Amino acid sequence: MRRFIGWTSVVSVVCVGSAVAVTGCGGGALPGTEPTRATGQSGLMGKTFAGQNACNAKAHERPFIIEWDATDMSMFESRAATDVIFVHYEGCDLKVLDACANDSIRGAFGAYRPVEWTSGSVEKMDIASEGELYAKLPLGAATLGGRVSAGEKFRMEYFVSGVRTSTRSGVYRGELAKVPGCAGATHFVYGFALGAFALASEKKVSGEAQVGFQGLGGGAKHATSQNADKKGGVLESCRGETAKEVRTCQVPIRLMLRDVMDGDAPAGSGASGATADGAGGGGGAGGAGGAGAPPARSDRTELNMEEVKLRESAARKRVAKDGKGCLSDLDEADRRWPNSARLSTRPDGMMNIRGECLMLTGDCENGRKLLRMAMERMGMNTQTVDTVVKVRADELCGKK
Repeated sequence: MRRFIGWTSVVSVVCVGSAVAVTGCGGGALPGTEPTRATGQSGLMGKTFAGQNACNAKAHERPFIIEWDATDMSMFESRAATDVIFVHYEGCDLKVLDACANDSIRGAFGAYRPVEWTSGSVEKMDIASEGELYAKLPLGAATLGGRVSAGEKFRMEYFVSGVRTSTRSGVYRGELAKVPGCAGATHFVYGFALGAFALASEKKVSGEAQVGFQGLGGGAKHATSQNADKKGGVLESCRGETAKEVRTCQVPIRLMLRDVMDGDAPAGSGASGATADGAGGGGGAGGAGGAGAPPARSDRTELNMEEVKLRESAARKRVAKDGKGCLSDLDEADRRWPNSARLSTRPDGMMNIRGECLMLTGDCENGRKLLRMAMERMGMNTQTVDTVVKVRADELCGKK
């Protein structure tokens, strides 16, 4: 259930604890609505909640991506390094829209924060009937349905070592309108879990076999043989705190999707950014006494926690290379606390952060100017300022 158009791939997905597909996930009829089957399983699946909600994308927005191969994974990780990823998600088909990005502005629609590592543990999922297949793994619609109906059982084990989430909590359709490659985007990947998984079939054979599952918890005797049907990463390499140290336990295995919202982003969610001559969304970037700058104060207002959180959010988005989101937070903080000592329009405030975020959005000229003004205010000598500004501009804008 996967086809490729360049890297744009259509993948079958797994949605734990949710309704599932039964055929092709395109809205076709459920198989076997006859009362019973030779295996003794009920044929009335279509009348259950899972059957009636088969391939309803809204019912399962945390899909496992169990059919991606190494190329899919590497391309996903490459794009996720600079931009939020958009998909067309309908039924149980998930199509990654690789062209839905502004290649001239990294992180134009957001970026992903660094990995938040978790201690993790091996989770198990058993599938012994069609009902369980439909409720847990819609992958079974086309590839496993017949085997489960014939009495074959499956088990999936997975380990989550960490999570990366977007710097944006929401994206609006109006923001995507100017990018042709975003046509058809229904969801964006708000976050994704890293780790490893293995899906194994359990097939009855005669005699006894000394087996374990994917190298974890072996040693018991069973009258079955187990073979891995699908794998992502190396499950055996995931060992608690050490999982974050091995690449084989850092494979994207599960997505957290959110709808692309209709309409335009509300005021303040986008930012044109301040410029060095005082123009832009920040209300003027001149130094003390400059046009649009707030009057100098010796009794600077003490920061409250709400402002601290918003300005820290801007700084984190800069690190994640989400320039637009960083400017949005700075603009909002400057608007709400116009007398703050940390205004991003003040050289002795957060002007250095604003300058670097401007560079990330492609406004390299003004970004350099603001960064230079902020560093000069810090008392750095001209040679040091020139060197630092050049290094930061080369990194954030690309060498010009």
